[in-house]
Amino acid sequence: MIRVCIVCEGQTEEEFVLNVLCPSFYPLGLNLIPEMIETSPGHKGGALKYERVKRHLRNTLRQKSAPFVTTLFDLYRLDKDFPGYELSLEQVDLERKLGVLRSELHLEIVAEAECMPNRFIPYIQPYEFEALLFSDVNTLVETESAWSGAVAALNAARNSADSPEHINDKPETKPAAHLERELKNPSYRKRRHGPIAAQKIGLNKIEEECAFFAAWIAQIRALGNTN
Repeated sequence: MIRVCIVCEGQTEEEFVLNVLCPSFYPLGLNLIPEMIETSPGHKGGALKYERVKRHLRNTLRQKSAPFVTTLFDLYRLDKDFPGYELSLEQVDLERKLGVLRSELHLEIVAEAECMPNRFIPYIQPYEFEALLFSDVNTLVETESAWSGAVAALNAARNSADSPEHINDKPETKPAAHLERELKNPSYRKRRHGPIAAQKIGLNKIEEECAFFAAWIAQIRALGNTN
């Protein structure tokens, strides 16, 4: 089996990797291993300061087992110390913005870890994990029986953007803000509902609707052909 460490922003992403991604990749000979970064003694996930990220990625890439390493971080509220951050702000086009961040992160981490360039695959999700859930709003609201009344509002948010991944990053209109505003009784909770909704929607549908995510998934699948 080929080990692929996915360094996640938080527990929601970790559960998403375990419950949605891992089952699809294991038959390809790829063992996906989610990891979270220690942000304080005894605590992991969230508040991803770049220095902690760099240290964790460097140490993982230097392991004697030589795993492949990738990331699953949100673009929303990305730490300003990430390489290429200021340059990315100058890019109007989302693809170019992400391209700058991936390229600069790749250059710095590969140099820091002194590893083969192909062993590190940087990925930053636009604009946050919840964007993936807008791939299928009708299935999303089936997560809780009381959520059916939110279909129209959530579809309006989805249809206002080019894709789920283009729903913007303003605090009041980011993907999670729409879910927190419209989904009640019970209220949407990222860790509780996010992975369950994603599993219901399914990986194929998410890839169909979310091009940036799909390109990342394709890079990971290709690792199955490296041996």
